[in-house]
Amino acid sequence: MTTSVSKPAGPSEDRRRPLGLVVIGVLVALASVGFGVIYMNAGRTPGIMAETVAFDIADTSVKITYLVAKGEDDEVRCTVDAFDPDFEILAEKEVVLPVGTSKVRDTETLTTPRRATGARIHGCRAV
Repeated sequence: MTTSVSKPAGPSEDRRRPLGLVVIGVLVALASVGFGVIYMNAGRTPGIMAETVAFDIADTSVKITYLVAKGEDDEVRCTVDAFDPDFEILAEKEVVLPVGTSKVRDTETLTTPRRATGARIHGCRAV
């Protein structure tokens, strides 16, 4: 009967194992960071930031002041709307922000059928 004995691992084989684990760990970390960046930016239009600065509510109108930051070479369209306590849209208007400016601060007045409780700018997209 013949028995074979495996050769003991040499010093070069012992060094390869930790190096492989380090390489795999670095790849997994890079992939995790990449997916994190994608997840955090999902659903946003890159380079466009819209903010409602203030709104003034009257019985049948809302005056909204907003600020939009965008690329200077982009034409951007946003929706400005007024809503009631149930978030039903009472009035809305599409505003166009022209090419040539990177920051736009403007005011719009929306006529509403009844008293609104709030207003906002949203849905900004490059055209």
